[in-house]
Amino acid sequence: MTHLAPGAPALTPLSRFCLIAGPALIAGYGIIRLLSDSGTPGPGWTAGHLALFCGLALFGPVFLGLRRLAPAGSPVRHRVAAVSSVVALAGLAASLAQAAIDLVVGFRAADGPEMSDLFEQVQSHAAVHLVVYSAGPLLFYAGLVALVAALVSRRGPVTGWTLAAILLGIVVMGVSLDLMPVGGMLFLQALAFVGRTDRARVADAQPVRGAGRHG
Repeated sequence: MTHLAPGAPALTPLSRFCLIAGPALIAGYGIIRLLSDSGTPGPGWTAGHLALFCGLALFGPVFLGLRRLAPAGSPVRHRVAAVSSVVALAGLAASLAQAAIDLVVGFRAADGPEMSDLFEQVQSHAAVHLVVYSAGPLLFYAGLVALVAALVSRRGPVTGWTLAAILLGIVVMGVSLDLMPVGGMLFLQALAFVGRTDRARVADAQPVRGAGRHG
């Protein structure tokens, strides 16, 4: 049984919800993408990218919540967690911008060729391509891995298994977008475990009503 030390940080209810909902929506995007015509504007494109945008947005509370778990007694790990969360949030902003562009292009384009033309116009700007489509989104994954690695502990809610599942999910999604559902589910398993473990240790730390009373 894992006990919560007095004054130890814990996740907020919002963060615990987002630990599940964020990865689930990303997996949902991957499923919708497989079931619809990729690269063609329509309901499938819009629904999938709305799921992706919302799923990514929920990672904001995830990053902030994980940062709260940084052990105060370890200044180095605390600083690494703080810097990593900033990096992850920067990558999140770039990823959200990319998803938003995908949605706008999907609304404006009448067919696949026009969609390709609009994407080419957007990506022709070097700064946009760098920040939104290449280096920017990589910060999301780099920050997430560094943040989780800084929190790994045998006694805490973040374990080596959590880090391994996150890394595997990133590798899987990097191999092919068709594996987005698998990567999203790996993220879901890893982060839901963090939420469950944190909730359990908080519950264990609650004083039992009537404890310490003597007849």
